[in-house]
Amino acid sequence: MSRRPHWPGVVLGFAGGLLLIVSSKPGLLHGQPKLPEIKPLPQGPILTSPAHLGLRAGEKAELVLTGANLAEPVGIWSNCPGITIAVPTDNKNGSDPGRLRVQVSVPADTPIGVYGLRLATRHGVSNVRPLVVDELPVVSANEANRNKSSAQAVAVPVVVLGRIEAESSNFFKITVAAGQRLTLEVLARRVGSPLDPLIVLHDAKTQRELIHLTADDTPGLQGDCRLTHTFSQAGDYLIEVRDSTWRGGADFHYRLRIADCPGVTTAFPLAVQRGAKASIGFAGPGTEALPALAVPVPTDPTVETLWVAPRYGQGGCRGWPVPVRVHDWPETVEQEPNQTPLQAQSLPVPGGVSARFDKVGDLDHFRVTARKGQKLAALARTFEFQSPCEVFIRILNAKGNELARSNPSQPTARAEWTAPEDGDYIIVCEHLNYRGGANEVYHLCVQPVVGDFTLSCVLDRAEAPAGGRLTMLVTVNRLDGFNGPVELQAVGTDLLQGTSTIAAGQNFALLPLEVRPGTPPGVYPFRVQGRATIGGQTVTRYASCLDTLKAGWANMSHPPLDLAGLCAAGVIQPAFHLTVRADPPTLAKGHNGKLHFLATRDKGVEADIAVAAVYLPPNLTVAPPAIPKGQTQATAEIKVAPAAPPGTHPLLFRANSKIAGKDYAVYAPTVLHVTEPPKEAKKESAPADAKKQEPQKK
Repeated sequence: MSRRPHWPGVVLGFAGGLLLIVSSKPGLLHGQPKLPEIKPLPQGPILTSPAHLGLRAGEKAELVLTGANLAEPVGIWSNCPGITIAVPTDNKNGSDPGRLRVQVSVPADTPIGVYGLRLATRHGVSNVRPLVVDELPVVSANEANRNKSSAQAVAVPVVVLGRIEAESSNFFKITVAAGQRLTLEVLARRVGSPLDPLIVLHDAKTQRELIHLTADDTPGLQGDCRLTHTFSQAGDYLIEVRDSTWRGGADFHYRLRIADCPGVTTAFPLAVQRGAKASIGFAGPGTEALPALAVPVPTDPTVETLWVAPRYGQGGCRGWPVPVRVHDWPETVEQEPNQTPLQAQSLPVPGGVSARFDKVGDLDHFRVTARKGQKLAALARTFEFQSPCEVFIRILNAKGNELARSNPSQPTARAEWTAPEDGDYIIVCEHLNYRGGANEVYHLCVQPVVGDFTLSCVLDRAEAPAGGRLTMLVTVNRLDGFNGPVELQAVGTDLLQGTSTIAAGQNFALLPLEVRPGTPPGVYPFRVQGRATIGGQTVTRYASCLDTLKAGWANMSHPPLDLAGLCAAGVIQPAFHLTVRADPPTLAKGHNGKLHFLATRDKGVEADIAVAAVYLPPNLTVAPPAIPKGQTQATAEIKVAPAAPPGTHPLLFRANSKIAGKDYAVYAPTVLHVTEPPKEAKKESAPADAKKQEPQKK
């Protein structure tokens, strides 16, 4: 990738294919512009496929995608390793806007878990939906299992794909031997379903509910439930699955797993260092005898999470995988005893430790060394790791005096302090609710407070034709006093090129990505990388689309982070597109000019094209025109107020039209360079002693 030219005193960036120049001199930033409102294209596909959509590892299956605008598919993407997806062309498949059949196969060694799936059509790229891979045989629930007398018989092990209607239950009958151990687990919230599942076991012969064998909101499962039980008596049993508040409907899908497999709460350790060798054990009920698994930790800086699936032994069924976070700093595991300050375990800075409150009243002490004036923060995380634990932190000096404590009202425990002198400091962790046990694990990290930032993409996808440009709107959350510029670029593919800068003190930028000419239509994943210099060091962060993913997955509290960081570029073949040209391209403050809107239409696309401004810099005004039916251009006046700051400013427009009675839209960018008004020329008078002398007469 070629480097951008540099002029002193400016920060260069691009916005939707537009050059953006912002003065880096103090005092020239004119407040925070309003965040542009960028929405998905109305003609883009929308997937509403069931949350339990998936298949068995090592098998091939035909799946049905449902939603809107699914016709004319050009590509399907999934982050599942080794997956192949084809779109059959028989029976006019691909012409129905609400339904699309796809043939999917995955290798036998594919790790079980939740992956993402996107569809690209000729006109756009879809939202991401879950695709589940399991190793158990799969059956579908029938519609006659709404009462105990008509319970559906299933053979164990099995995954049952079901859906709950309002005010109803699903019943399944299993036959067990005396001493047989089974784990019954419902995946619903964790795969983006609104169902809040409840499991109740019944004796099939008497149809009596077994009160002590129920499960609801199992710790670590984000509202899902799990029940592990060893049956003392052989016979038939009924498994009831319903919503805990008797809700239901078309999207209340679930997966019921029934197998002799571990049901763990979390991994342990909860985090590992990038590129290191790791041995991962597990935490939760019944995990004491589970063997640890050797796990290779990648060096790829974009990998933030590993998923590890437990099982009792070779050949046994795997339990559902749990996350392990990947960090760049050293990671260790708590060493007991550390009940007192004298027993405190030493930690590096930065560094992390996985720990557990073994019993009620357990106190964990950790020691760090700090320099006078050094600002440090201790953070304890639990919910992100699926642990139900809640932590309270206190910071003590060498004399035992408290310097700081965490705020119990915050979801993440954080205590921050500035070292008053060189020496050791003690971090005391205790359970906020005075609990203890196998589930109560947490991760503690200690970091210097030197400024930081996080990035978010307002929308997780964008479209452009091959050779065109798509636009990503990226926002920054500035932490611990950091206020500098952040350089943005796309990583993970060489098909997209472009850079941008979130200027110092600003909160967003538009990142343009030019699609390589000749790129076939389809879906192309990428990540948005941000780099900044903080404390003399280069800090790299990757943008998250967490809010978009949550909204599309029934507001799941902690969706998979490996999906939350992936954006999608849809390479499409638009029915029309729009270019905007400034005339003249440079205007002085207080002057007016023209914007020419030029439309290129496919054959048969003749309707009016309405144009609206998505983003205009402060002190620039335009009344975008409509391009009349059958026409290809229109002109509007642009006014530059005297207060407009000089520089090259992005303008972003959205063009809308009707094609075959449906809404269609594209984004169109341009730039305008603003200069200071020209100064009036001043007449210079000759000084008195420099008057022209007459030649002397001879």
